[in-house]
Amino acid sequence: MAQTQMALDSLDFDATVALATKVAPHVDILEIGTPCIKHNGIELLKTLRAKFPNNKILVDLKTMDAGFYEAEPFYKAGADICTVLGTADIGTIKGVIDVANKYGKMAQVDLINVADKKARTLEVAKLGAHIIGVHTGLDQQAAGQTPFNDLAMVTALNTGAKVSVAGGVKAATVRQVVDAGADIVVAGAAIYGAADPAASAAEITALARGTTGASTGGLSKFIPYALIAAAVLAGLYFVTSGNKPAGEMPVEGAAMEEVAPATQDVMPSDTAPVVEEAAPVEAAPVEVAPVEPAAGTEMPAESAPIVEEVK
Repeated sequence: MAQTQMALDSLDFDATVALATKVAPHVDILEIGTPCIKHNGIELLKTLRAKFPNNKILVDLKTMDAGFYEAEPFYKAGADICTVLGTADIGTIKGVIDVANKYGKMAQVDLINVADKKARTLEVAKLGAHIIGVHTGLDQQAAGQTPFNDLAMVTALNTGAKVSVAGGVKAATVRQVVDAGADIVVAGAAIYGAADPAASAAEITALARGTTGASTGGLSKFIPYALIAAAVLAGLYFVTSGNKPAGEMPVEGAAMEEVAPATQDVMPSDTAPVVEEAAPVEAAPVEVAPVEPAAGTEMPAESAPIVEEVK
């Protein structure tokens, strides 16, 4: 099961908050994209942090220098994850990892445009990188590139770091990404470009978690229980109506005790306990209260009809 991350890439502050409001209930991580954070600044982070306390927030800083110094204000303001470029100096990457650890947060190393992705992944994993970002950028996507080959290589390294995948992921490819070992699935245009962003986010999250059947259909998950209840009631009807002795005469003034059915398995008739009613008095009708037998005690069968108790 993978987590889902929604990339917020709009430059408009209010539009970003409005979109986040629609999708936040359906994703795990809200990402403030690089153009968005550059244009709107740390105030957008503070606003989203206050409005969506149940979501993690990633700030896609793509830090290239002064790692500790640049990332610290964002962790202080509520970011859970900040990104640093894999092409940055190793000291810069270490700075972001160190400041993330200082605040109990996470640092993600973005492999976009890294020439030797295997070597850099192993190197930053040793430093304690929390997330490795397999990222095919927009311009690379336009040229026909995908993240799948890089994903297979990174997951095969088994570094212990989480693996995030971004780059043209949509509903049709979510399972491919998850099956290849991704821990975080990032979707942007597939959600914000949809006619119903909330529905698209919910679909992608259900696919990432492998819960498409359980997340749709409303009352459908209760159908099996309804069928079981119907079967129990039908069995009860046949048991109570089909086993009355022929020619049974009611005792005047005596109440027939009816046992309410339990919503559990029906006891077979040959094992049901016997409950006897008092026999009528010949001289005059006598009102007799129903007798409750003690556990494990059978009363003579010829004196009253059998009423089966359903356990």
